[in-house]
Amino acid sequence: MSSYSKILQFSNFYYNKGLICAEVHDMSGAIDNLSKSLRYNKNNIDARNLLGLCYYEIGECVFALREWVISINIKSEDNLAAEYIDDIQPDITRTGKFSQCIKKYNQALLYANEGNEDLAIVQLKRVIGINPKFVKAALLLGLLYIHNEQYKEAVNVLEAIAKVDANNTTLIRYLKEAREELAKKDEKKSKGKKTITDDGTVAYISENDTIIKPSHFRDNATLNTMVNIIFGLVVGILIGVFLIVPGVKREASRESAQKLVDANNNIATKNAAIKDYQDKINDLTKKLNALSDSEESTNTNMSFYKNLLAMYVSFNNGEYREAGEALSKINEDSIEPDYKDIYEKLKNQVNDKYCQMLYAEAGGNYNQGNYEDAIVVFEKIIQLNPTYGDGNALYFLAQSYRLTGDNQKAITYYQRLINECPDSAKAANAKSHLERLTK
Repeated sequence: MSSYSKILQFSNFYYNKGLICAEVHDMSGAIDNLSKSLRYNKNNIDARNLLGLCYYEIGECVFALREWVISINIKSEDNLAAEYIDDIQPDITRTGKFSQCIKKYNQALLYANEGNEDLAIVQLKRVIGINPKFVKAALLLGLLYIHNEQYKEAVNVLEAIAKVDANNTTLIRYLKEAREELAKKDEKKSKGKKTITDDGTVAYISENDTIIKPSHFRDNATLNTMVNIIFGLVVGILIGVFLIVPGVKREASRESAQKLVDANNNIATKNAAIKDYQDKINDLTKKLNALSDSEESTNTNMSFYKNLLAMYVSFNNGEYREAGEALSKINEDSIEPDYKDIYEKLKNQVNDKYCQMLYAEAGGNYNQGNYEDAIVVFEKIIQLNPTYGDGNALYFLAQSYRLTGDNQKAITYYQRLINECPDSAKAANAKSHLERLTK
């Protein structure tokens, strides 16, 4: 068996494993196996399309879109990826649910990093309300619940998302911890409860001790004891009337005055708390308004990444014209500073190959006397690289204008060649033509 056949067999083997995992809702396992399948054969369309569906199932629509775009570039006809993209197109617009989910998830992550866990939980609830299958959002919400000791809520969220990705290791770890803490909490509540035994006694369990209180108490005292008790009660009443009651009245007056002071203090405290809550509401309103302003930038970023991905795929496939055209559609203002250097390197590589192809096309038109067609292509070249070919693109552009009778533009480009490439081999010829045209 040839090495190539073995490679294809390995690719199909991991594709079948990924398909089995996807059928039992093991999305993490499916993504891992399908990624291995594509390492062996990047042109395995079925594996790539299924990988996109798995990403879509766990709420990662950007990764899903990436796989489907690559799939379409490999095979443009009779490809299910085109239908998948058309189906989710309304959901990836500025107001689509996926854009909303990504925006709110990123904001929740920012809140969590800043310590504003309450705001993060509110945002994550909104995300899951929009897309209940967004695994990353559910995991973050479960983690915040665990951190806040809301173990029951954490278990509910994590068990719901387990139906989507049953074997996610992070999910399993969080769920185990939440269940263990919830069990400890329930065990503590069970201690100290009151129970009534069969003989009518009442038992209290406190830590490891059991305290039993009899349900009945019988007094077997004699008549003499009863007389003494009655006499003691009479004396006690007299003492209370003449000695205790006046003191009780004074204490009651003092307590009433103190309660009035406490009530005033409570009112002042509540007013301060109300003002604090109002300030928090105003702050939240400002943050939500700021989030609305960022919606337009999200749509711009989506267009940028789609064009960048199309350029990268075309360049890798040797389709330099398509790569160059995709590059021309990219808005460089939307590039993040961290990726500026990488983008510039890729841009230079694409422009170099694109200019080579355009220069060969323009030279063919020039040699055949198709000067107007040559002008169009040479103009594209100098827009990408004004000094391409050590000024040759400028020189032949000027020549094409001169040969079509447009002397004014010919003079302009001869002068540019002399100014920008004074040491080039064509600079002397440009000076000669310029002198003849300006006499």
